[in-house]
Amino acid sequence: MTTISSFAAGSYVTNRNTQGILNLKSQLDTLSTQLSTGRTAETYGGLGSGRVTSLGAHATLSALDGYDAAIDSAKTRVALASASVSQVIKLSTTLTTGLSNNILGAASATTNAQLARTSLDGALDALNQQSAGQYLFGGRITDAPPVLSSDVILKGDPANGLAGLTTLVQEQKAADLGAPDKTGRLKLTATGTTLNLSEDPADTTGESRANFGFRFAKAPVATGTAISVTPTSTAAPTQATLNRAPQVGESFRVVVNLADGSQKTLDLTVRDPVPAGSTDSFGLFGSAAAASTALQALAGPNGEVASFQSAATPALTASFGGGSPGAYGIAVTAQPNPGDTVTVSLKLHDGTTTTVSLTAKAPPATGTPGEFVIGADPTATAQNLNTSLKTALQNAAAGPLSASSTTRAAKDFFAGSPVAGFEPRRITTDGAGNPVYGQSPQNKTVIWYQGEDSGGAARDTASVRIGANRDLPVGGRANEPAFQEALAGMAALAVEVLADPAGAVTNDRFQALASRTSQILTNAKTSPGLPEIASDYSLASATLTSAADTNRTTRATLQDSLEGVESASMEDVAAKLLAVQNRLQASYQVTSMISKLSLVNYL
Repeated sequence: MTTISSFAAGSYVTNRNTQGILNLKSQLDTLSTQLSTGRTAETYGGLGSGRVTSLGAHATLSALDGYDAAIDSAKTRVALASASVSQVIKLSTTLTTGLSNNILGAASATTNAQLARTSLDGALDALNQQSAGQYLFGGRITDAPPVLSSDVILKGDPANGLAGLTTLVQEQKAADLGAPDKTGRLKLTATGTTLNLSEDPADTTGESRANFGFRFAKAPVATGTAISVTPTSTAAPTQATLNRAPQVGESFRVVVNLADGSQKTLDLTVRDPVPAGSTDSFGLFGSAAAASTALQALAGPNGEVASFQSAATPALTASFGGGSPGAYGIAVTAQPNPGDTVTVSLKLHDGTTTTVSLTAKAPPATGTPGEFVIGADPTATAQNLNTSLKTALQNAAAGPLSASSTTRAAKDFFAGSPVAGFEPRRITTDGAGNPVYGQSPQNKTVIWYQGEDSGGAARDTASVRIGANRDLPVGGRANEPAFQEALAGMAALAVEVLADPAGAVTNDRFQALASRTSQILTNAKTSPGLPEIASDYSLASATLTSAADTNRTTRATLQDSLEGVESASMEDVAAKLLAVQNRLQASYQVTSMISKLSLVNYL
């Protein structure tokens, strides 16, 4: 309902004057508020068209406050992570230097083992670094230490029936040496004037030979004309056959022997299609035969699949067969001349080689290491050669091969993952009693890394928002390959005196172990490796600093724009206030005079 106010003649002028005074009073109040607060208005509506600019600027400034808070927190995290990586690099370098300076006998072995244990403790402590109550190297698991103590890693967890690295090294040494001769699983026999030297002939499938003991690097060589070498069996790689085609989403671990004799571990997941450039994917195949062919191809030309692990249900396994051992006949057809030699070159499963060489010596030589005695006739010489060659093979097995066992077991152990099916390889036996690696999880080994391991880039496991459309990855995992290498090198040297106290201090084995651990530690420090991880954090630190500078510049620009919209100029306000006060005073006076006007006064 609309109400029409009453109207009296002559009231218009009075109402207009009153409204004018009220408007001036409102202006005076507004200017007084501006003068006291320095602000143009107390509400966004009072800013007029400037309210859009003000609202947008305040929203951006609020976001910048959040980004800066995240950047400040991330700077601390990145600095601590970078310091941890630098500490691991420093410990690796110190240990490598110690090994290069002290490859001397028993005392040095003990000293360097102690240094290695101290280095291992320091590296593990660095990988358990925290920032604001969050562990930095556990991936997406930040509320628990990502790595176990060196005591549990080396000695295991007996209360829970979990073996540590010491047990794995002992098992690896036994499998590599072979019993009862301990000649690196090589078989040496003598019949009359002929020696027969063969890779493990008891292994009918080749699976054991693919993983343990010596292999021939090339045919034995004899100088002179009295000793001949004839191949009696040609080595052939074992073939792996899957029991079924793996399905999309299933994961498995396969270890392949490359052409150079070294082993490579691949953790694969079945994907369809396989992403371009992926290094951890296995295609989907329609049959077990097609999948087996693709599995074999992973080893490349002249390579072979050595072991297979999976926790898939139903069981996904591989059977091995088709392998054959290399074998040679070494015949003493006449009496050799002093100085004639027999040399056997052997491959180890870590990609290294060692050579056994014997030189013929005439009596009264006694057959000391590196020589064999020329007997009364070829048969006696062959027996002497057999005895000396067996001893030489045993020494090589107890030295370089045993050292290789330690480093291989250490690398296998630190390749162990909390992901089902990716635990450290454990040795079992096949139906014939030959050592092989188990293919299904046995849950009897310590898993040294307790963090998240779901795949993907380690840095992507944590990120910080540093801009409207910028997320900076700053995560990390203690089981990144470079960390695994560094820890394996340290642990291999530290565990040897625990796994084999007597053999650990022999010169040959210690020198072989020192050489291998030095190479592992060097690999860890070779890009891509620890330096690359350190570089990632250095770049992250620089990016955080740059983002903070950018935000600071943006904030200054926005605040300048707000000054022009929200802030009132004190000089202008004071001048306007004085003008309004004068006008209001004049209006009051005129109104007062008019209000007193009457006919009497008028006359």
